[in-house]
Amino acid sequence: MTQYLITCRSLTQAQRTARLLEKHGINAAVTKIPQELSQRGCTYAVSLRRKFEEAVTILRKNDLLNGKLYVRSGESYTEVTV
Repeated sequence: MTQYLITCRSLTQAQRTARLLEKHGINAAVTKIPQELSQRGCTYAVSLRRKFEEAVTILRKNDLLNGKLYVRSGESYTEVTV
C-alpha cells in the first residue's frame, strides 16, 4: 500500500496537521521522518495512505503546508509535488 509523508517543522505543527486532516475525515498519523530523509536530525511528518491530494488542498487552505512531500514505493521515498 502506498504511503505518503508530509514533513513538518516541529512536533506541534505535525500534531496540528494530523488533527486538521482527521477533522476532515482523512486518517493521519504523526511519525518521525525516516533518517534518510532528515536533513536536520529530529524532524516530524504526518503519514497518510489515502486522499493525499485532498489533504494537500486542505493544508494549503489552512497555511499548514510548509514542508516537503514524499511518496514511498517499496523501501524508498521519492519527493513529489502537487
